[in-house]
Amino acid sequence: MRPQIEALDVDAMEWQPLGPPGLHSRLLSRDPETGARTALQRLSVEGRYSPPKVAHFHTTYEEILGVSGCFSFDSRTWIRPGAYVFHPPRTVHGFKSAIREESTFLSRIGRDLDVNLVHEPEADDLYVAQGDAPPRAPVAYADAVASLGWRSGMLLGAAVATCHLSHDLDSGEGSALVCLPVGWAASQAFLDTYLELFVLQGAVGVGAVPGADRRDYFFYPPGGAIGALQTDRPTIVYVNFGAEVGV
Repeated sequence: MRPQIEALDVDAMEWQPLGPPGLHSRLLSRDPETGARTALQRLSVEGRYSPPKVAHFHTTYEEILGVSGCFSFDSRTWIRPGAYVFHPPRTVHGFKSAIREESTFLSRIGRDLDVNLVHEPEADDLYVAQGDAPPRAPVAYADAVASLGWRSGMLLGAAVATCHLSHDLDSGEGSALVCLPVGWAASQAFLDTYLELFVLQGAVGVGAVPGADRRDYFFYPPGGAIGALQTDRPTIVYVNFGAEVGV
């Protein structure tokens, strides 16, 4: 199980090389048993990063939110700030990967990542290589908010605006962008599922400590005690949840 994490200052972390030239990571949280993890990744052109040349798939899901820069898996949908991609297990992608400038993105995977090459893909758009259709379909949005829009919702007992990114109708697991208004305050202390927050803009404070304008990260495992979270300015967070939490 992943440990509980509150207000981790992501920008203060050191970049760690991942092996291929130009690929670096800031590991935010990881389950030591399954390998499931969340990380901020960086692709560096100056560091000689070279995009994959062959289409491929993973046997776990891969979820990506664009944070800065510009890159693509197919040279059609470009991953810029606010772009969102979800690859369920066995989703073939990487048909024509390219990078235009140094880029960073939030990356979530369900276990240690494997790479299965597909030298002759059946199509040049996302498709699932084997088996039945997954409960969460493959999606790729160059601008998630422009494509999906905002709607009214709740997060931890308080009103927010939400942009639903993807959702498993069977388990309730999903992801969303959430706009927290000034004065938002969490009113729930415990959840039966995990909850993960990544601050994109604004600030989330904990207890009497006000938030700072920085990219903070939070992870609450099932049953973890959620602190008195609050905002004193408009804030946008990327939220992942293991079951319905009102988002």
